Amino acid sequence: MHAHANQNETFVSALTALAGSDAVITDQAEREFYSQDIYRHGKTVAAVLRAPTVDILQQALTLAANHQVPVIARGGGMSYTDGFLATANETLLVDIGALNQVLDINTEDMYVTVQAGCTWRALNDALKPHGVRTPYWGPLSGMRATVGGALSQGSVFLGSGQHGSAADNVQSMDVLLADGTLVRTGSAVNTHATPFYRNYGPDLTGLFTGDCGALGIKVVATLPLMRTLPHERHASFGFTSIAAQMTAMNEIARQGLVSECFAFDPGLQAIRLKRSSMTEDVKSLGRVMKSEGSLLGGLKAGAKVIAAGRDFLKGLDFSMHVTIESRSSADADERLAAVRAIVGDTGKEVEATMPKVMRADPFANVNSLLGPGGERWAPVHGIFAMSRAQEAYEAAQAVFAEHAEEMGQHEMDTGVLMCTIGSSATLVEPCLYWEDAQMPIHQRFLDDDYLSNLTNFPEDLKARALVDKLRHALSAKLHTLGATHFQIGKHYPYRQDMQPGADALLQAIKAAVDPDGRMNPGVLGLGQKDN
Repeated sequence: MHAHANQNETFVSALTALAGSDAVITDQAEREFYSQDIYRHGKTVAAVLRAPTVDILQQALTLAANHQVPVIARGGGMSYTDGFLATANETLLVDIGALNQVLDINTEDMYVTVQAGCTWRALNDALKPHGVRTPYWGPLSGMRATVGGALSQGSVFLGSGQHGSAADNVQSMDVLLADGTLVRTGSAVNTHATPFYRNYGPDLTGLFTGDCGALGIKVVATLPLMRTLPHERHASFGFTSIAAQMTAMNEIARQGLVSECFAFDPGLQAIRLKRSSMTEDVKSLGRVMKSEGSLLGGLKAGAKVIAAGRDFLKGLDFSMHVTIESRSSADADERLAAVRAIVGDTGKEVEATMPKVMRADPFANVNSLLGPGGERWAPVHGIFAMSRAQEAYEAAQAVFAEHAEEMGQHEMDTGVLMCTIGSSATLVEPCLYWEDAQMPIHQRFLDDDYLSNLTNFPEDLKARALVDKLRHALSAKLHTLGATHFQIGKHYPYRQDMQPGADALLQAIKAAVDPDGRMNPGVLGLGQKDN
């Protein structure tokens, strides 16, 4: 132990000499903060590096290699699957957030090059004046979530109904390997070319997406651009059964009609509707009115939201919400008419409060990390072929039913979010809410006004243990139904039942880019499976 401590001190001293004291965090409380995600705490890391330049980060990785120090990259910290949690105290955590510049907005060749620590909100703000955006333009946690984090962990929501996930919308990356070697992907592998195109020989860009930082640290990414579509329509529908809702969602996805299509089951719908305070309602109303673009339009939209109130889904167990974008008003109307025709008499159209509020401020603060009364929140998810999404939802309900007595003892609530991804996949995300003490990450990231109205419950280790058991039970059940996952981290059974040839290739790639196994040890199950 004493030898390890001395080695850590030697490495941290050398790192500080290289990067400067402002870039290296050694304070105990800060190291503990960086050593947690939104669900749990890992081993407390030896130091946190916020490298101000790619060159300094590259030199730091070479230094870490010489000292045999494990390295993990962290983006916005929004993960809940141990994806950036350390398994050893001597780990160096790289906070990529210091590399946050938008480097090149190219509206002639329609791409944007950005440092990986840039948040989706900052990227969107930079692109707006140019009348462009990325086709997939971020998760709802985009105020905090970074571009590099989304490419490493996987990410969907804004634009996903038509354009898929973050991994589907990247052309080129600069990645630093464990020893500091720089790898460039996409068309830019030709040193005479710009990163205008993804495909040139084997898809090296795809290799580094979804790797959870196991293969390298993303420092720069180039994403495609599209012209911002000026015409929006929103619609919401209530259903009395999961079958009716999933049938409608699937056909809407097949026809490629909407930019976003998401849905709540009765549990999550009840939680969403009681989440906001009256103050939040007024703020949301103001954002909706402002987003309409005209005084008359804003007044009309505001009047509809006020009239709907909080009872617009009363008597309807399930709800589906869509946003449509188009170049022309006529096409937007045609798409909306097609959505209504698909729903037909299987559902009831209600005021589109939820999609309007979400689109009016897509990158609001991440207050939903806690429940409406201050409850802790933890999800599990699976991505399914559309034909199996309903089965996955029912399987999650069966897990909840099996543990209903235990959950009742802790007054635990559940809900399920669903959303479509492109024209062939559906995300099903069961969520757990329970009374437990807040983590420092909640107290730092959530709005002070919001936190002040919430209860900070006493620590409840028994409830937390039950949540952990439920999350693993859900993951195991979804795995048997053929689920794939984003932010696999160290939670999902990725390599379990993996096709042997693919597993061998994955291990060979890992050995080639990280022969000492120092890059985020244990993530993706690497090093944790007998062969």
